[in-house]
Amino acid sequence: MNEMNEIIKAYLLYTKANLSCLPCKADKSPLLPKSWKEQFTTEDFEGADYIGIKCGDYSGGLICMDFDNHQNDAHNNLKIFLEIPEVKEIYNKYKLPIETSQNGGYHLLFRTDTRLKNKKLASRMVNGKQDCFIEIKAQDGYFVSSPSPKYELIRNDITKIAKLNSIETAYLIDNALSMNEYFERIKTEYEGDMRPGDQFNRDVSLLEIENILIIAGWKKINEILWRRPGKKTGTSASLKNINGCYLFYVFTSNGLPLQERTAYTPFQLKTYLQFNGDFKACASTLPKPEKITTYKKEISESELDKILESNKINTDITIEKPPIILSISDVYGTTTRYKRLFTLGNFSVLTGKAKTRKTFLLILLISFLLKKKDCSYKFINEMSETKKIIWFDTEQGMYDCWNTANRIEKLSGKTNRIKVYSLREYEPIERCQIIEYALKKFGNETGLCVIDGIADLALAINDELEATRIASMLLKITKQYNLHCTVVIHQNKNDNYATGHLGSSVIKKSETIISVNRKKGTTDTEVKCEGSRGEAFEPFDFNINENGLPVLCNEQNIPLKNFYEKEEENENFECSSNEEIPF
Repeated sequence: MNEMNEIIKAYLLYTKANLSCLPCKADKSPLLPKSWKEQFTTEDFEGADYIGIKCGDYSGGLICMDFDNHQNDAHNNLKIFLEIPEVKEIYNKYKLPIETSQNGGYHLLFRTDTRLKNKKLASRMVNGKQDCFIEIKAQDGYFVSSPSPKYELIRNDITKIAKLNSIETAYLIDNALSMNEYFERIKTEYEGDMRPGDQFNRDVSLLEIENILIIAGWKKINEILWRRPGKKTGTSASLKNINGCYLFYVFTSNGLPLQERTAYTPFQLKTYLQFNGDFKACASTLPKPEKITTYKKEISESELDKILESNKINTDITIEKPPIILSISDVYGTTTRYKRLFTLGNFSVLTGKAKTRKTFLLILLISFLLKKKDCSYKFINEMSETKKIIWFDTEQGMYDCWNTANRIEKLSGKTNRIKVYSLREYEPIERCQIIEYALKKFGNETGLCVIDGIADLALAINDELEATRIASMLLKITKQYNLHCTVVIHQNKNDNYATGHLGSSVIKKSETIISVNRKKGTTDTEVKCEGSRGEAFEPFDFNINENGLPVLCNEQNIPLKNFYEKEEENENFECSSNEEIPF
């Protein structure tokens, strides 16, 4: 039987085993001009040199762990990997298939419910460049498989690929990460020639480094591998001597305050684990402390050119105004003006002193976003019905968060378009990771993201670096997922300024700044626009009714006909004098 028939035979066999295939050329690229993500037929494989298998959802959560043979050591690397006790147990239990590739590499195959992306797991420096020797082919990836020429299944059955649970998947991924030998370090001004951190890194003993980790709750597994605090099994980091300096490489996302896929020098470990990340305090125990500045690896000129080109403004191409998801109406005599409140791709800030009903105002606004479009309200919902809302609360416990969600449902009706999460129990960096992960999962279907308690994402609200980090995160997620984000931050007790450097930083970059204040002599709460890139709305009041729900005071019905004329009517107000206010 010739090779062509073998490829077609494999296609029929793999398809029956829920493996989605695509025909490939001899250079391993897809044979046909149509998208390889489409379903293919037997006829499509006529003329194919190789058969490819799609990973991820296309083949029931299929993952290919690829051991490359660039340095002729793939066999040794696979052997080391499979001898790790946790990996060996999973491999033997599920009889995971292994096949060889044309250049002497190996594919280890498994399925998982964990949605992974194509990712480099282990690399090293070769001739001054990063060389990856273990990677995974996952969602939207594919690999060439046997019986393609020079590919051969050598262990177990490719038509019986087991599905691992999330813990088992993490074991395989983490142990592959532990073999990494390429590290991008975060450098500090304390570490360099004749600097205290650098001197500490040179003089510190392995025993002292291990004591720092053990006191912080880390557990030593063997000479290299470590397990994070609170974890009973598995690996979380490695400690290796690289070019004369010990580096602690963290590959878990739960090793806070240490960050995932980051290598730490002994001085940095001592700072984060013994001095709560305060480099100055740590360096004060060493000679001559200096001002700290952290920076990452310099961006290459070619990458900078790409960044400049992709972000250049071309006036020959019209850029549409950001879509509005929530408008507010103000009545001036017989005239109604509709003013933008929240737009996609931007974020707004809600400020006020403690217990001034900031959360209640958000409940009120969101209830309008979840109602059907009706222009007779003070607030007009312009968000697509396909878009959803995600709410993160960093201050309230589970019961109060449940109350928040319950109040929204009572005002807007039962809906599956909003998710509310309580993040009170987590550390600041953990909260950021949880939010970014949730948006990674749900961001493309989200219209509004609420972060009730933005200060709880920062390690210190008066730290300029932390303020920049949080503001940058907001700018990133609003652009990346084209959503609006509303954040809540307290005002200082003695004035009306948002708290700390963080408050100043997020206000400067926001689209709309809204303040709430309890009115003296009444039970009402006053809402004001403190700044806007559009036309500022007029102050209004709301209160809490006998059912514990926020309601507008003296709400006016708006003539419906004006709503459809609002774009022309308000065109002259889009760039008001408010845009010049130096927040």
